[in-house]
Amino acid sequence: MNMSAGRRQAPNYHQNYEKESSPEEHWRKTLQEFFKTADYPEKVLQFERMGMEDFKIFNQQLKDFIRERVKSVNSTKLRKIFEIIKNAKDGRELLLAIPRLAYIVGREDKVNKDSVGLVITLLSDSILSLQSNEDRAGYKGIQKCAEAMVAYHKYYNK
Repeated sequence: MNMSAGRRQAPNYHQNYEKESSPEEHWRKTLQEFFKTADYPEKVLQFERMGMEDFKIFNQQLKDFIRERVKSVNSTKLRKIFEIIKNAKDGRELLLAIPRLAYIVGREDKVNKDSVGLVITLLSDSILSLQSNEDRAGYKGIQKCAEAMVAYHKYYNK
């Protein structure tokens, strides 16, 4: 006799998550494809310290990213994101800024949500890649990369 015939099985919650990915996972995959590496957060952390050739390649990718994927975002929104990053005094404050950045994405309409989500995911993943609160070089790399994003956005939206 089958003993489990009358028993209820627990629902498999993980099954649904495997089929449906979150917007953040989609944005992360898009970033990996765009920057041609899963290690794009490390590129951001190394923004000021990478060699000339690596910088030229990453800088061109960043310019293309802004021109192709972020052009629809208004400059006020991008400046707000930059201000949050710029005003953080250390890695801990950057970590605490992640929920504020997520809130910015949550407030977006369907038209701009993907573009803003890509920017926030790029920065958030880089923040989460910081090794410690004392990682000043990585912290500065994030700030300089965010500053470059604002500059290229202004350049391509003239």
